[in-house]
Amino acid sequence: MRKVTYFAGAVFIIALSMLVVNAQEKFSKVVTDATRWDPIDFAAPQECSASPEECAVKMLTELKIDVGSEPEFSVYPIGKTDDGNVTVVFVSRLIENDDLIMGKLFRLELEKSDQADPTYSLDGLGVMYQCMDGKEGWRKTPCGT
Repeated sequence: MRKVTYFAGAVFIIALSMLVVNAQEKFSKVVTDATRWDPIDFAAPQECSASPEECAVKMLTELKIDVGSEPEFSVYPIGKTDDGNVTVVFVSRLIENDDLIMGKLFRLELEKSDQADPTYSLDGLGVMYQCMDGKEGWRKTPCGT
């Protein structure tokens, strides 16, 4: 009976560790791969101790990037990485009165030193464009090029 209990415990621990690894792999490459985005150079804005959405707007505003009056958000808590605890936030904005660009999608990589830390810092920033003409969907290159 003990052998069965030990075996079941070992299987449970192995399965649990595989779930942690799979949790990070469940996100698409658009979320996890920053090279798919047009990078934006930035001087690090101040750290933020609010929700990821609020921090994203605060940081973009501080960098003088307009997100419009009603941005849409998607938040992806990636979790623990080599750099710390990472959350990726997408901020999308509909562009009005532009013949080339229909929308912009910003990708902010927010980092905390650990899960308990309430303070986010901006570790990466990129943008994708949705154009009026050409290939449908989001693309890395600016519209009209």
